[in-house]
Amino acid sequence: MLKRYQKVLLLYVFSTLVPQLFSRNSYKTWGASTAVGYGIFATGLKLMTRAKNRK
Repeated sequence: MLKRYQKVLLLYVFSTLVPQLFSRNSYKTWGASTAVGYGIFATGLKLMTRAKNRK
C-alpha cells in the first residue's frame, strides 16, 4: 500500500472515530461503515489521480 494511502486511511479512521465516541452506535456498525467509506474514498482518489496524470 502506498504511503499516501496509509496516511489517508489514518485520517479517515480518526475522522470517523471521533463522532463515534460521542454517539451510541455499535462499533460493528462503525467498523463496517469505515471500511466501505474508505474503499469508496480510496477508489475516487485513485481515479482522480489517473485523470490528472492523463492531461
